[in-house]
Amino acid sequence: ALADAALRQCMPCGPGDRGNCFGPSICCGAELGCYVGTAETLRCAEENYLPSPCRAGGQPCGAGGRCAAPGICCSDETCSLEPACLEEAGERGGEPAQKNLTGLDASAGDFLLKLMHLAANRQQQGGKGPLL
Repeated sequence: ALADAALRQCMPCGPGDRGNCFGPSICCGAELGCYVGTAETLRCAEENYLPSPCRAGGQPCGAGGRCAAPGICCSDETCSLEPACLEEAGERGGEPAQKNLTGLDASAGDFLLKLMHLAANRQQQGGKGPLL
């Protein structure tokens, strides 16, 4: 509990500052979804220069991540689809978003996940070359 007291909320980001930084290139919010390596995430790089740690998101999920948006789990490096994060959204009254995401079939979910990884890899390579 003492360690939790030292953590602050991560910097706001995204349109209307309605998201929070999850890493230097990830901005997520319940209403926004997640931006990875886009202009909306530029402000998040500033977190690296702040002396105190921060925590964004809801319940822990995946491998060291936290629920970032309905159905999405993010660490400071990557995001992935996470059904447990849909349940958390439902508990907070995010049922409309839950219904939208559960409408994705497996191939659409796989495609979304591949796009997120592609964007993350593209940023690591300095954004050079065509996206597809």
